[in-house]
Amino acid sequence: MAIRATALWWAIGVLMVIGSSVVAAGHGTGVLLGVAAPAVVAGVSWVAMTRTWSRAPEALWPLMLKAFVAKALFFVGYSGIVLGVMEARALPFVIGFAASFLVTHLTEALYLRRLLATGLPAGSLGGQ
Repeated sequence: MAIRATALWWAIGVLMVIGSSVVAAGHGTGVLLGVAAPAVVAGVSWVAMTRTWSRAPEALWPLMLKAFVAKALFFVGYSGIVLGVMEARALPFVIGFAASFLVTHLTEALYLRRLLATGLPAGSLGGQ
């Protein structure tokens, strides 16, 4: 059974439109840079989780642990580059980043809960 994350894709799209609109209104690229990374990461992570779930449900937990570490390292590096190297204004970046992170990852968490509620196929955990 496939779980379609329509709301997640809508959230990502709306966030990108908002970020682009703020840039077009002349308020700098900080908001767009803050919105972009969490939106892209949530989309990539959702695709990876659903593909893993459909192929081998028992591999989802190890994937999520590795993804957590990768996301944490990516966000630290990304924030350092945007704020340090690109010298984006901190407040617009942080507001865009926090809003995008919360919206996309909470939506992703709700869909993950729904995905896991579909249950594991019989015997998928090696008899456990």
